Amino acid sequence: MRQQYKTEASMTKHNIFFIGLDTHKISTEVAYIEDQRGAKSIHLGKILSNKVAFKN
Repeated sequence: MRQQYKTEASMTKHNIFFIGLDTHKISTEVAYIEDQRGAKSIHLGKILSNKVAFKN
C-alpha cells in the first residue's frame, strides 16, 4: 500500500539543504545550511583526505 502525503504540509517545511565540501590534499571539511532566512550554518567536522578516513 502506498503512503500518501498531504501536499499542504510538505510545502511549508524547509527541506532544502546546501552542502559544502572544502577539500584539500590533507583534509576535507563538511558543512551545511538549511534554505531559510536567518539559518545558521552547521559545521560537521574535518577528516583526513585518505581512503581509510572516508571508510569510517
